[in-house]
Amino acid sequence: MAALLANSPFDGRATLQQFSLNAVGEFTFAVAVPVRNEGEILPQMLAALLSAMTGISERGLAVFAVNDTQDASAKLIRDWLGLNELSGVVIEVGFAPAIRSAPYTRRLALDVASRFAPAGALLTTDADSEVGPGWVRQGLDGLADGFDLICEDVRLDDVGLAALPDQVRLAGDAERAYYAACDVLWRRWSGETGAFAHRASGASLAIAAATYRKLGRLPVPHHGEDAALCAMVLADGGRVITIADGGTRTSARLEGRAAGGCGAALSRRASEIDPVCDAALVPLAELRRLASFRVRHGYRAKRDRPERALRYSEILVQLAHARALLAEEAIV
Repeated sequence: MAALLANSPFDGRATLQQFSLNAVGEFTFAVAVPVRNEGEILPQMLAALLSAMTGISERGLAVFAVNDTQDASAKLIRDWLGLNELSGVVIEVGFAPAIRSAPYTRRLALDVASRFAPAGALLTTDADSEVGPGWVRQGLDGLADGFDLICEDVRLDDVGLAALPDQVRLAGDAERAYYAACDVLWRRWSGETGAFAHRASGASLAIAAATYRKLGRLPVPHHGEDAALCAMVLADGGRVITIADGGTRTSARLEGRAAGGCGAALSRRASEIDPVCDAALVPLAELRRLASFRVRHGYRAKRDRPERALRYSEILVQLAHARALLAEEAIV
């Protein structure tokens, strides 16, 4: 651990406070979870993870990186591991302010996880999320089918979503519908079999440990490490799949751990009249231009993301046009 924390990207800016190990040998899969002051919500998350990990025959372990935490999160995790006789690692660290973020914590958890499953699969989720009972199985199966990264269109938990203004749900529904329409049109216009864009979320990712190491491990931007990893896989020529709904549900809280992360995005959607939507979505004219480039050149244009994210009102307009096109071309 000392060597890991001394080298990039931590560069000596992390202090190991406690390292709890209950794992022997190598594992088929390892689940990496970043944690910070999540004691109140952890029990539900751990119960869901237990179901996913014990519902299969493959040998796995859970790795928790707990950073700068004042509550009893680490003890709760250790007790859970012991009670359920699970293999696991709990790393308690203090980060310098410059790296005190979810991306660095997830990077630490994944780096440690890769040492215990060097020839296996790495999965990651969040401490405020509840994975579906088949989550580990679908990740392992997706990798076995030849995909390099398994993403999931993670939904907000129903109770939390119901407490937010209706526009949060409406914007999310429109965004999801436009994603689906763009994927169909992209395949028709470009001739590609894959999706136009992917909804990568740290709440549900799976990648082979060998691929993780080959790519240089998890990137650590200020936020959006999940999307950055997906972009790395695609840039390397890897195959990515986004599962429409694998059962994972994430918290609808407005104050998240990562500045600029999911909590911040939800807060904007709850407070703005016309909030911005996912930056991966583009107007249909741009989608057609990118598809034409793909047909002419045999590869995607480098600029697959718009300069300005579409707002909810713009998504509604584009979605209506997309549905009209789909109806005209009898695609649906």
